[in-house]
Amino acid sequence: MWVVIRKTLGWNKPSDYIANSQFVKETGIKKQHIWRTKKKLIWRNIITKRGNNKLSFNTNYGEWKELPIGATITKQGIKVANSGNKVANRGGHKEHLPNNTKQRKISFSSKEELERLIVAYKEGNREYAPYFRGKRMGWGWEGRWKVLESDGWKEFAGGDYWKEVEWRKK
Repeated sequence: MWVVIRKTLGWNKPSDYIANSQFVKETGIKKQHIWRTKKKLIWRNIITKRGNNKLSFNTNYGEWKELPIGATITKQGIKVANSGNKVANRGGHKEHLPNNTKQRKISFSSKEELERLIVAYKEGNREYAPYFRGKRMGWGWEGRWKVLESDGWKEFAGGDYWKEVEWRKK
């Protein structure tokens, strides 16, 4: 990211052709890893690519994509650690989840029914609570869903990950 900023904004240019050899020279990262790093930054919309190799830095950080909790980007796309209902292995650390992960799970007959439950939760009705991979979720004061991790509340990525949210009766 810093190479793109230096080679573009540092020279008062909105974008520039930057060869992988320039990234190697500036960062010391091996050439075979440069494309993967650029791919991650492009996917997250931190840098943009036009044409063959014309790169620019996206100064509108509101457009940047955050990685979902526990996610990594691989050649095949985004991968999220599969927690099953017992243990999630993330980066060599095992995290023990509650045994009752699947208990009292609510299934919905329609998307509208789920949306009504979400609205009720946001308005203070806490009869049912959302859990993402066995971890408690909450509605943050800034108007975003959060997941309670061991080191505090983290922003929930949303999107397709809503399929993994379980609603449990308290």
